[in-house]
Amino acid sequence: MIYDITQELRDFTYITSVYKCIAAYNLKGHQIGRKIGDMLEILTMGGVYQNPALLSRLDTEGKLEGYTTAGHKVEFGFYKNVREKQGLFGAVECKCVGVEETTAGKGQNCLRKIKVGESFSIDFNGRWMNTQISQTLKLLNQTADGITVELTNSKNASVYQIPMKIGDNIKLIIDENQNVLHTTPHGNMLEEIPGLIRVCKTIKFDKVDGDVYQFSLYNCLTGPQTIEKAKQASLVAMDLRKKIDGHWGKEELIAKQKHMNFLHVVCEFSHWEEKSRNVITTCIDHNIIVADAVLIKAFEVFEARFGIDHMLNKISKNQYVANADIREAISTVFEHFENHIFYDIALKSYVKFDYQDEKLVVTPI
Repeated sequence: MIYDITQELRDFTYITSVYKCIAAYNLKGHQIGRKIGDMLEILTMGGVYQNPALLSRLDTEGKLEGYTTAGHKVEFGFYKNVREKQGLFGAVECKCVGVEETTAGKGQNCLRKIKVGESFSIDFNGRWMNTQISQTLKLLNQTADGITVELTNSKNASVYQIPMKIGDNIKLIIDENQNVLHTTPHGNMLEEIPGLIRVCKTIKFDKVDGDVYQFSLYNCLTGPQTIEKAKQASLVAMDLRKKIDGHWGKEELIAKQKHMNFLHVVCEFSHWEEKSRNVITTCIDHNIIVADAVLIKAFEVFEARFGIDHMLNKISKNQYVANADIREAISTVFEHFENHIFYDIALKSYVKFDYQDEKLVVTPI
């Protein structure tokens, strides 16, 4: 199937579906979340390995020196003479900026301490919302296994009772249509929250101290570091361009005059706000998205093939090079999407990596 990536492209930021996928792994979610960037890299390797001319000129994790003499470590470099590291004609950098969970207030301000029968509320607001929405958590009772809480909200009459144990969390959500939603402890977030998440807050049940029950509140932020990532990647692209082609700007030379192209492959693109997108599109030759759906499918394939307890150490560039099973797993993802993995945001087309006129290029497919 060819995935319609346009359903993920919006003019506002929202929490990626990859976050939902990772949350579904519960206790292993944090560990798996740290592997999103590695999965992006081996998917990119899968694209390179499809082209023998590029593969034979590939250098992985090399340090490239720019016009400023600064060394830039990038995931993939391509040389006319790869053995001697001479004649750089292409570079690929992969960037991933996930959801950041921060405490909803400093110090004790992020804590809520209540007794049975008491409650606290959390407000949701945004310029895109018609009106402020509040969600209220009430502690109903203590059970043999933990507690039962009741969720209500100011928008409708829905009432939900949810069992929780110490360490459990629930997420309170407003989706793009201003629906009021929530998750359950150890539930499947992909199934519980089908729409795009505009606002997400987490309530964690911390501990019991006598007859007082403590909860911590967290805000889920959509990639606050994207602007820094955008500036870093843009500096590398411009520094290398100045050294090789003698110009800082990507539009100072026509394509035929360039000796090198810089590709920026990103995932969880919904976290990139407008200013970050403007930076990379101004400075970088090609900005390429790997859709949430592709990453989610890749994790599903790895879990099915290797098991959740063994898949993490399989997701690395070294493993991809050394292990045919890893390469086959990535090929399965490519086959599922009919090789439509990489989407160029300027060309508005899926592309493949190619070697033409002694340069790294992307070709629409």
